[in-house]
Amino acid sequence: MGEPPRPDDGGDDASLETAAARLRRTVAAVVAGEASRAALETAAGALVEQLRSQDEPPEQMLLRIKEILADAGLRPTYAPGDVSALGRDTTLYRDVIAWCIRHYYDGPVSP
Repeated sequence: MGEPPRPDDGGDDASLETAAARLRRTVAAVVAGEASRAALETAAGALVEQLRSQDEPPEQMLLRIKEILADAGLRPTYAPGDVSALGRDTTLYRDVIAWCIRHYYDGPVSP
């Protein structure tokens, strides 16, 4: 018999991948109109918690979130300061980034 798995032998990685997959699914569902923005905020917060528990710095957390958003077809738009002129997906992208930053530093946010 082998040794029992240590906490750093993938258990955290599995939780992290589960949270990342949940965020991917939720982004796709929100874009398709099948899930709420509150569900997306909750999924984003869960992934941020996993990343923080693994001592990921904020820069790495943001890179991971941006990769997931890009996989879902959301991209940042560098438009003029008039937020009302932005499309729904752009607003969604910006909101997810803002939620994640807030969650990283302040803990869970109320939907």
